[in-house]
Amino acid sequence: LQGTKSAIMGALSKVAPVLLRPALRQLPFVRFSHAHLFRKRPGQLIVNRIKDLSHFYMIGIGFLPWLAVCTYAHIVYGQCELTDIPKEGPPPHYWQYERTPIRQWWAKWMGVSDMEHHERNLSYYEKQGIVSRWRQVEDRVKHLEGERLDYKGWSYQPVSSTWVDYGRWQAVRMRDQYEQHGHYTQ
Repeated sequence: LQGTKSAIMGALSKVAPVLLRPALRQLPFVRFSHAHLFRKRPGQLIVNRIKDLSHFYMIGIGFLPWLAVCTYAHIVYGQCELTDIPKEGPPPHYWQYERTPIRQWWAKWMGVSDMEHHERNLSYYEKQGIVSRWRQVEDRVKHLEGERLDYKGWSYQPVSSTWVDYGRWQAVRMRDQYEQHGHYTQ
């Protein structure tokens, strides 16, 4: 019984591809023609590479670790509590007034204090005020120049007879000189 079973299985394994193969009539005729074998389409290597790299750097390196750090800080430390300013000892730093440990770290290492921010704004607005006053003065000067016709326009330089004689001498020299690089005596 064992021998016949293996013989039947062997015969079926040889016959199975023939029995299970679809008939040639059922195959689409596209395979026998030349249409749509290799369709032209734009290359996607660069686009896929950009998508992969941006996904890796933004999500894998940027967003997920930051999300993990934020979650850990909020679970372990929670919100900071505001207490009275201590009477003895050094006064607290500006970054110790922030709500969460992450905000405190950011204010300490990346941000600026409120005093520095205020000084920067004062400096910026002072500079803008000076520039604004300069523009007002320039506009006033231009207005008065136009009103009084008091501006530098066409000017006349007096001509001396020496320059007229020198110009005439150069014209004669250029007329009589055959080559420009030559120095001929007259």
